[in-house]
Amino acid sequence: MNGLMTTKKHILLYNSNEPLPQQGGMERVTDLLAKALLNVGYEVTLLCKYSNRLGKIYNAPTDILYFPGNKDDRCFLETLVIERNIYCIIDQTEGGIVGRFGIFRHREDFKSKVKLIAVQHNSTRAILDNYNLAFAKDFTQTRWGILKQFFYDNVFLKLKYYHSVCLTKRLYSDLNTNYDRIVTLSSSFIEDFCFYCPKADRTKLFAIPNFNTFESCKKTAGQQYVLFVGRLRNCVKGVDKLLRIWNEVEDLFPDWQLDIVGDGEDRTILEIQAAKMGLKHVMFHGFQDPALFYQRSKIFCMTSIYEGFGMVLTEAMQHGVVPMAFNSYSSVTDIIDDNINGILVKPFDEKEYADKLVSLMSDENKYKKMSHASMAKSITFSKEIIVEKWCNLIENL
Repeated sequence: MNGLMTTKKHILLYNSNEPLPQQGGMERVTDLLAKALLNVGYEVTLLCKYSNRLGKIYNAPTDILYFPGNKDDRCFLETLVIERNIYCIIDQTEGGIVGRFGIFRHREDFKSKVKLIAVQHNSTRAILDNYNLAFAKDFTQTRWGILKQFFYDNVFLKLKYYHSVCLTKRLYSDLNTNYDRIVTLSSSFIEDFCFYCPKADRTKLFAIPNFNTFESCKKTAGQQYVLFVGRLRNCVKGVDKLLRIWNEVEDLFPDWQLDIVGDGEDRTILEIQAAKMGLKHVMFHGFQDPALFYQRSKIFCMTSIYEGFGMVLTEAMQHGVVPMAFNSYSSVTDIIDDNINGILVKPFDEKEYADKLVSLMSDENKYKKMSHASMAKSITFSKEIIVEKWCNLIENL
């Protein structure tokens, strides 16, 4: 891939938080991308506003700098670009460099001629299509609960939805105006972008998925574990749905266990829910290195209301763990070929999900076939393939 570069270019990679991988998908992607670009010969500097949310030491693969956090941020960035001869900035925050909420409001305010690449990590359309579910709240057990529920569902949420649509249109318009390239994680996201920004310059839009987290994986003999990895936030990840699904399954398979790896604001609520349901074979492990869990599991369950890409799916598939997911966001079909290398379920149909999970758990031949197919599919997201796409993009700015 070094042959793609005409000269050694310096890339500034910007993310709000230090890209400590354990924090989440965006941080993991940023850390991996920095290492990959360094490996193919680019100079890379990391730029952040904040340290990581976990308070841990981040061993950066290259120089890492921080905005001073005051009105000098503009001068700091201008000086940095000049002193380090920065060729392009990869903005992982959708407009954090230039835009309505950026360091610079307009591109012309940024005196440097540096090239700007914005990366979209989420499908806003998937969020908006499932808005009522993503932001649902239950007021029925409170005083005046029925009245509060009616007002929240029929007035507040509708106004909030309209406001979110307006913000999305403005954000996409700003990205289209201020950035030289806009990278989405799926070709379907390009269509979503153009839906909210009909005047978008399609020559700026590129689809580059996330690449595999693990360098290489050997297929291990899956044991009787079903796995979830992710943030414990119900309005996004739908872990409460997973517990209800598992409640329909657990008694049929007393030798199986559901492992929940991750933490978040809803962990206590979920632990209480599991206890009330009387679930005996669910373990909450908190923040852990998921590699060991992938190695021992047979099935991976995603119950997200929306995602950007869903790196945990490809991580599972690298290990031959068969993924299941609601067909609730467009890029999931880039990853899972239904009934070939994984299973897709009609959005939020918990009974269908439970039925299909039971079918997979009880059919060893089906599991083995899908397991091998999932490993084969994961190769399409190999680092070599995806980094070459990044190199081509950077070299042709």
